[in-house]
Amino acid sequence: KKQREMRDMREQMMDAQTPGADGFPVFNLFIRSPRGNMWYPCGSFKGDDRSSSLCNSWKDGGLLSGTSKNQLDAGVAGSLFRDQSQLKETICRAYPQLRKSKDQLEFGYKLAYDGLNEEQTKMSLITPKEQKGFIDGIKSAFGQ
Repeated sequence: KKQREMRDMREQMMDAQTPGADGFPVFNLFIRSPRGNMWYPCGSFKGDDRSSSLCNSWKDGGLLSGTSKNQLDAGVAGSLFRDQSQLKETICRAYPQLRKSKDQLEFGYKLAYDGLNEEQTKMSLITPKEQKGFIDGIKSAFGQ
């Protein structure tokens, strides 16, 4: 019985890390300390219509593919920023060896989406930061 429960949990985890029939991308989050080079899995979340469109644009490598990738990175960074302190606490409970580096943890994600090439599924390093509106982005571009 215990083995079946473990197998079921493992299957559920694997299902959560791969794109489903709906075709939406899955963002698999990882974390590491600045000293270590080992990435620890710390969760996944599913994208929506907008992230799916951005993934398509990036996958196809068109004119705006770089912009699409930047927007995907910014979206993940914004999501992490909102829940950062709670996420770090949860991660340190799961991985006590990271507690000493709690305030210097590095975040990354791997994108799971049908049709991406090998390069596009590699780890993307991100820094959690507050999402700002369009006008704020323009102001910061002009140093205000």
